[in-house]
Amino acid sequence: MVAVLLGLLAAAFFGAMTVAVRAGLDRVPDSAAGSFVTAAVGLVVAVVIDLAVSAGDDLTSSELWPFLLAGLMAPGAAGLLFILAVELAGAARTAVLITAAPLLAALPAFLLLDEPFHVALAAGAVLIVAGGVVLGGERLEETGFRRIGLAVALAAASLIAVRDNFARWAARHHDVSGLSAGAAALAGAAVLLLVYLFVVRRGRARAAIRRAFLPFLLAGVLLGAAYAALLEALTRGRVTIVTPLYATESFWTVTLASIFIGRSERIGARLLVAAGLMVGGAALIGGFR
Repeated sequence: MVAVLLGLLAAAFFGAMTVAVRAGLDRVPDSAAGSFVTAAVGLVVAVVIDLAVSAGDDLTSSELWPFLLAGLMAPGAAGLLFILAVELAGAARTAVLITAAPLLAALPAFLLLDEPFHVALAAGAVLIVAGGVVLGGERLEETGFRRIGLAVALAAASLIAVRDNFARWAARHHDVSGLSAGAAALAGAAVLLLVYLFVVRRGRARAAIRRAFLPFLLAGVLLGAAYAALLEALTRGRVTIVTPLYATESFWTVTLASIFIGRSERIGARLLVAAGLMVGGAALIGGFR
């Protein structure tokens, strides 16, 4: 029950974070610097939460190394792709496609982690694919977004799926709290993104970070809270339970985007249908595990 509540809480934070990222990009359209600032601020928030809840007992544990590696995948490389996708395809459309992560995560979970199979996986897969087809048929030219952003979002979803299974495997074999694991994942992501930024921007990296700090500050706070909830959930529940729950972030993103940035996102019937299909598919995969 705790894993379910934490998964749902992570979904709400992730959904709000996606909208905050879009707001940040409107002020500073720099996906690389925005990714680093979001991860770095998220790391600070996750550490503060861990210290407040458990006094950070596991923060210096040698058992954290798998979660550092997981962070390189997501929110490291996946975070960079995610923010780029938001820039190219918008917050709502990116969040809807990230909903494919439960399907991508469930298959290896059944094969490699011995998690139980159910025929609902096939039904959920059909709904998720149908939602992707509906969204893919949208005329993005009318929204000002670029179709390549949809492919970037799917690539991010794939990395998130790999991270979820790796984190679940690590939670089985390494005795650390989910809060410390979340902080470690964000630390790995922040290091990767900082190195990437200095390799690509070199002398301009510091100035880019300063410009992006305030616009992406809220996104980082929300990311830190989301990862604290998510990794704690993954240490308590199976991948096929937790992943579909936090994949409902697309519901939160579409709802919040329609309220705060609806006009620029151009949220229409096709997007809502796609969101409904993909969230329904994710729910099937998790509900009949």
